[in-house]
Amino acid sequence: MKEKRRPGRSDLEAVRSQILDFACAKHDFKLESEDFPFDGNWNGVFLIKFRDNPESDRLYCEVPLGEYFIRFGLDLELDEQVWRKTHEDILREASGYDVAIYPSHAPEDGKLRCRLSLRAWVPNFGQRIFGLTISTLIDCKKAILSMLALE
Repeated sequence: MKEKRRPGRSDLEAVRSQILDFACAKHDFKLESEDFPFDGNWNGVFLIKFRDNPESDRLYCEVPLGEYFIRFGLDLELDEQVWRKTHEDILREASGYDVAIYPSHAPEDGKLRCRLSLRAWVPNFGQRIFGLTISTLIDCKKAILSMLALE
């Protein structure tokens, strides 16, 4: 049986170029660092500037060499007490978007940093998939924040 080809450096460079070429009506993407160190994995951070408001956010992108997925993430900072009281509701809300939440182990100054994470499969990756992935992450983050604002 023929073994499937695993993505290599040229695949990672193509994915990176596709993300940078992505044009979205509401957001501008800029790579935080133009460096492209190649140690087998690519971890990039994109700065997202929202055109319809002054906010900006960081989009984390991980492409492990030899894997068939790209992992995207957005950070969400919550009060530690709020997390303790509402973590089940937050996790339920995120699961509706098929988004995983990874809370940090060590809160700083009473704040807990959580990473909202979503994966896209490399063989299906394209501008449409990237647009849906980032929109889903942003929508999930907004839904969680609005849910917390109501409490």
